[in-house]
Amino acid sequence: SRYYISVFAATTMLFEAKHEWVEKMAVLDKYQNLLMRHCGFLTVMGGRGLFYLFQGTLWLTFSDSFGELLNIGAAIGLSFVGLLHLFAHWGVMPHHIAQKAVAL
Repeated sequence: SRYYISVFAATTMLFEAKHEWVEKMAVLDKYQNLLMRHCGFLTVMGGRGLFYLFQGTLWLTFSDSFGELLNIGAAIGLSFVGLLHLFAHWGVMPHHIAQKAVAL
């Protein structure tokens, strides 16, 4: 459902935000700590890459036709960023390039 996408999107933003920003809000800091304990894959480039690819497939499930270009665009974008993270994890490209691509 779309609730999953919303939670996953918030989680993605949390892990890509500067740590200093997250620390300022106790609720977000606790949620991030919980995720780091129970979803350790989000703390490494390869794990986040797979998570982004998974989110991309979720966005595609909501695309019934080419008329829903926003959903398709989000799916392609998340999948692309997921691939960049996987390449960085495998050492094919430097980590700072993947982080810069996410920041754009």
